[in-house]
Order: sequence, then C-alpha cells, then structure tokens
Amino acid sequence: MVGGIRIGVVGGSIAGCAGALAAARAVPDASVVVFERSSGELRDRGVGIGIQQERFRELVEAGFLDPSLPSTINKARQWYALDKPGPDSGLGKLIASHPFPFKAYNWGHLYRLLHDRLPSQVDYREDTRVVSAAASESGASVTLADGSIEHFDLLLGADGYRSVVREAMFPGVVPDYAGYLCWRGISDFAQVEKLLPPEAFFTIGFPHGHLVSYPIPADDGRVLYNWVLYSMIPPDLADLRTATSIPPGAVSDTLLDFMDALLTRELPPVWAETVRKTAREDVFIQPIYDFEAPAHAEHRMLLLGDAGAVSRPHAGAGAVKAMQDAATLLRLWPAATGLDDLAARYDAARRPADHAVVALARRIGQAQVLDAVDWAAFEQETFMPWLTAQMELPDGTEIGGRGL
Repeated sequence: MVGGIRIGVVGGSIAGCAGALAAARAVPDASVVVFERSSGELRDRGVGIGIQQERFRELVEAGFLDPSLPSTINKARQWYALDKPGPDSGLGKLIASHPFPFKAYNWGHLYRLLHDRLPSQVDYREDTRVVSAAASESGASVTLADGSIEHFDLLLGADGYRSVVREAMFPGVVPDYAGYLCWRGISDFAQVEKLLPPEAFFTIGFPHGHLVSYPIPADDGRVLYNWVLYSMIPPDLADLRTATSIPPGAVSDTLLDFMDALLTRELPPVWAETVRKTAREDVFIQPIYDFEAPAHAEHRMLLLGDAGAVSRPHAGAGAVKAMQDAATLLRLWPAATGLDDLAARYDAARRPADHAVVALARRIGQAQVLDAVDWAAFEQETFMPWLTAQMELPDGTEIGGRGL
C-alpha cells in the first residue's frame, strides 16, 4: 500500500496508543496524529486489570506487550459467600477454588508501555478535544474544540464508549445501561494482606451482586489492593441511562451510604473491612453498559476498543479486545489493496469477535448480578458446572477474550 498518507486517531488511551502503533508500523512514512482530550492524568491511573496469560502471550508476539510488564502472581480464583451472618463469620464460606490463568496488572503501567512504544512519527497531542468527525470524499475530518478542522486519509476512532467517531458513523447509536453499577477503589495491600489467603483472585457473592478483588503492582514497588463491587441499585438513587462515569470525589453521599450499608448487610466482615480501607473520597463509580456498533468500519473511519463494542468488565477482556483490534489492523494492512479494502477486511475480522465478547460478558452479568442466586448454597461440585456454563461460548470466546 502506498505510504505518505495521513492517519488520525481520536483517543489516546490504550486503544488509541495501540491503534497509532499499528498504523505507524504498517505505514512507516505515514503521518499519524493522536488526539487525547486529557492532559496527563491518563498515566496516573492505577486501577487493576486482569489479563489471561495466553492472550498476553499472543499480544507480546504481536509486538504490543512485553513480558517485563510488572504483574502480581495469582495461582487460583477463590469464591466466597456469607453463610452465617455476624461478626464471627470472617472470610465467609469458601464456595470453590480453581486454577485461574490470569495475571494482574496496573492499568497505568499498560498505558505507559504502549505510549512509550510510539515512534517519533506519531504526533501525540494531549489536552486536545475532538468535538465531531465527518466523512469526506478522500477520507475523514475532525473538528477540534478550538474550531479548527483537520483532514485525514484514514481516521481511527479509539475514543471509548462515548465516541464522537462512532456518532459520525452511526448517529444516535449509544451504549445501553445494564441495570447495575460497580464501585471501584484501591488501597495499600499491606493494610489487608494479613486478612487474606495468598496469591489469588477473590470473588465474594451476594444477592444481586458480587465483589471482585486482587492485588496489583504499584509504581513505587508496593502492592495495591484493587476491588470492584457490583450491585443493582434502586432506580431513584441515580439516573445512569446516559453513558457516564463518576470519578473519585464526585460520588454522592447517597451512593456511598448505599454501598456502606450493602457491605455491612451482605459481605462477610473481613471483605467489608478490605473495601473500607479505601477512603470514601477515593471511591469512584462505573455504571455498567454494553453495546455493539453495527459495523467497525464505515468508508475511511474505523472503530477500535470500546468505541466499537463495550463489554461489561466480567469477561476480563476490555483492554485485550482493544489491543487485538490494533493487532488485527496491523496484520491485515500489508495485504489490503487500499484503505477502503483495509476497512472492509478489518470490519469482517473484528466485528464478530468483539460482539462475541460483549455477548459473553452479558451472560456472566446476567447470571452473577441480575438473576438472584443463593451463592452460599453452592458447594465446589455444584458451583463449578454452574460457573463453567457461563464462561465460554461455542465459538471459543472465553473469559479473557478469544484468541487472535
């Protein structure tokens, strides 16, 4: 394919960095511009992310990840539930324990790894907000917040679940609220380490929700405790139908009080204590949405990551899916006869795979949050068939994603 083209990338997070890296490697003499609306705070995010080890290996081979990325070792996934309410219930009942081929990473480390791999030809512009995008006869254009317009031969929309590129492609197509949310936080693992079994991912079930927690590496050599608490909430507590998130310091006392009451009522005391190690002002909220765009490409505009398909976090494949989108784009580029052909090939390759991850995550959320389940009634031999039925689709999509 002829070089010397101009490629725009809207969004400079994991999907955007991976997409820009793919474009720069595929067309070394292309001009690649990344528009990132934030001004530096991306690199400071420190929430946890679990990546299935085989998916990680594939992305290392594709040139997007590196084995040196700091991680914590987790030998098993352990599932608990409250079976005898009261202060003496401790960790609760251990429902099941099974091998879990995931490692835990720090989101900020992953972002910096991808960002630092961008070659000099990539013009990464922080604090630059794209307000709209549009197709043109020769490609696509973006309008910036300052009113200026820039034109590109190819435009990659990697701007998340509220994507302006997707809005240009499919006006009015937006994520659907799943009917529940999660509270998230991190704290110093040293505060909770003595309370917990070693080297495991933990899930604690309760009616209409569950807590997921695991240790992750910090920047300064410490280990952090990362937790995610999923629950349905009464509809009058918050209107979350419009896609949004609520950052630390902006969560209402009403939602924090609801969380605190839920911890007391539904979780074994040790797990409630681990969550409360995070200061209230550091807790943030992620409403749960899912969504599949009708296509991942339209003319010269392509969608990567959450811009094209938003999967609930239960599948543990959000970042993997974004990097796989970019890796697929890089793989397809040499054989494409032109940018329009590239777009068609990319859509055919990634739309079914990404939609499958959304479907799997929706199935897990239905079983583990929305449908009432008596977690404490399970024993290992009854729990594992119930769990296994949720974790894999017939096409090979499984928790952690689908192989490249």
